[in-house]
Amino acid sequence: ALTLIFPCYNEAERLPQTLAAYLAELSRRPGEVEVLVVDDGSTDQTFAVARAVAARDERVRVIRRQPNHGKGFGVRTGVLEANGELIVFTDADGSYGPGEVARVTAALADAPVAIGSRPAGWATGPPARRLASRLFNRAIQALLGLPFRDTQCGLKGFRRQAALEVFGRSRLDGFAFDAEALVLARRLGLEVAEVPVRAQRRAGSKVRVLADGRRMLAQVWAIRRSQAEEARNAAPAGLAQPSR
Repeated sequence: ALTLIFPCYNEAERLPQTLAAYLAELSRRPGEVEVLVVDDGSTDQTFAVARAVAARDERVRVIRRQPNHGKGFGVRTGVLEANGELIVFTDADGSYGPGEVARVTAALADAPVAIGSRPAGWATGPPARRLASRLFNRAIQALLGLPFRDTQCGLKGFRRQAALEVFGRSRLDGFAFDAEALVLARRLGLEVAEVPVRAQRRAGSKVRVLADGRRMLAQVWAIRRSQAEEARNAAPAGLAQPSR
C-alpha cells in the first residue's frame, strides 16, 4: 500500500543508518511496503550501499540515474516508478524519523496530498542559513500565492492518482520542485493537508545558501511567469483586446 521514496545524491555514509531505522519500523508483510532508493548520479558508493541493503531486504528497490540532475528529478523518477497506492518521499539523511512519516501517511486518509510543516523557528545551522530559509519561504508565499506555512519541508505524501497527476506535469529538477508541486496541486483542485512534524538536525547539508538560493528563486520566478501566461491564455474571449 505504501511506497517510501528516498532521493539520494552522495549519501553513502548516511543512507545505511536511515534505511535501518525505517526498515525496523515498517511492515514486513508482503506487498504492504516498498522502499524506493533513487540514486541521482552519485559519485560515491551510494548505489553500492543501497544495493547491498536491497540484497538483504526484499522491501527495498534501487533505481540509478546518470548523470546528476537534482532532487526534483530524483523525486519525480521515484514517484513515476512507485507501485504503492500511497506515495511518500523524505530525506535520505534521516532528518524525519519513521514517526513523522507515519503522521503524514495517516493524513492521506483525509486528503489527497499531505505535507510536513515544521514549527516556527525550525531552521537550524548558521544564522545566514536560518535567515535564508525564512526569506525563501516568504518569497515563495508572496510570488506564488501559496498559503502553506512551510513549502520546503522534505517530507510530503500523495495518494497515487494525485501523485501521478502532479509529477506527470512537473518539470523542475532542482530544489524548487516542492513549490512547483504545490502550485500544480492547487491548480488541479487537490486538497493539501499540513501536518506538524519535527526535523532533526543532520550534518553535511548539500544546500549552498547563496548559489542554491539564487537558483531556487530563479526557478520560483519561472513558475510565476508560467502561472501568469496560463492565466492570460485562459482569459475569457470577451476580455481579449479588440483587433484593429
